[in-house]
Amino acid sequence: MIKEFDITEKDEYMHDWGKFPPFHNESWYFNFIDRPNNVFFVTRLSFHMDKKNSQILLFLVIDGKARIYLKEIPLDKMPDNWEFDTKVKYYCIKPMKQWRIKFENSKINLDINFEGRFSVYSSAVGEDIIASIKKGVIEPDQVAAQMHYEQPMIATGILNLKKKGEIIETRNIKGFSQRDHSWGIRDWVKIDGWNWVSAQFEDEAINLYKVNALGVNILQGGIIYFKDGDRTLIEKIEVTTKYKDDGKTPVSSTFIFTDEKGKKRTMESKTIYSQYLPRPSPKGLTEIYEQVAIFTYDDKEGDGISEYLTSTRH
Repeated sequence: MIKEFDITEKDEYMHDWGKFPPFHNESWYFNFIDRPNNVFFVTRLSFHMDKKNSQILLFLVIDGKARIYLKEIPLDKMPDNWEFDTKVKYYCIKPMKQWRIKFENSKINLDINFEGRFSVYSSAVGEDIIASIKKGVIEPDQVAAQMHYEQPMIATGILNLKKKGEIIETRNIKGFSQRDHSWGIRDWVKIDGWNWVSAQFEDEAINLYKVNALGVNILQGGIIYFKDGDRTLIEKIEVTTKYKDDGKTPVSSTFIFTDEKGKKRTMESKTIYSQYLPRPSPKGLTEIYEQVAIFTYDDKEGDGISEYLTSTRH
């Protein structure tokens, strides 16, 4: 029996914190991988209400070339709906089941529908962090206080490439996808490192994470979804990573993970595209490598993201 925090459709939207402690963070993340079309996509919408702003990050990789869009929106400029600016729009069509994202600039028009492939999985257990903060029982800078749920998706839609306002090429997008939604306190530079993986195969999906902070392992786990609707928790993870000559950029990883029944499995990733996303702060530097990867597992091949993070403190 998988024990999860009791989430509802209301949790798809921004939460009412009552007050906003330092390092408050609420974010929505989406990706898709369409290898036949050679198109990869990641976007993250995040709210930092204590700083009175939100941030949109989007990168779209077409034929190996990245188009990156990054924008900060002050609190007083944020509208009441999800259309946060003229270029990127997020729509929750059916809570816990379906989303839509549109992105348009002078060269690109992207319109993608995200449909739930498996049900939502909540990795949070116990009391909601917002309730704990309101009770005053959590320190504001606690790094591990995160509510979090994930969902494997199927992404379908249209990518139009434009030149001088005219459409010159259309690609019909279809690929595996993953989304997550988290809310809590996240002081990035206090996180020593993490691995976050969403690997999808024709008959299974694997989501795992391992987080080290302030010198200790604070979280590790995940879930395996099976085609028949069954699923099992991951409880222990070992990660071995090979890097480029810079000693930082991952090129491949081996994940050995053990499920709740004691069964051990091995999965390997090979990076086919890596996007470097630095997050500097007065206290140090957090470096994120968002890696589009090919995964091999049980003689099967799949697509997904292998996200690697490391921080150095001053």
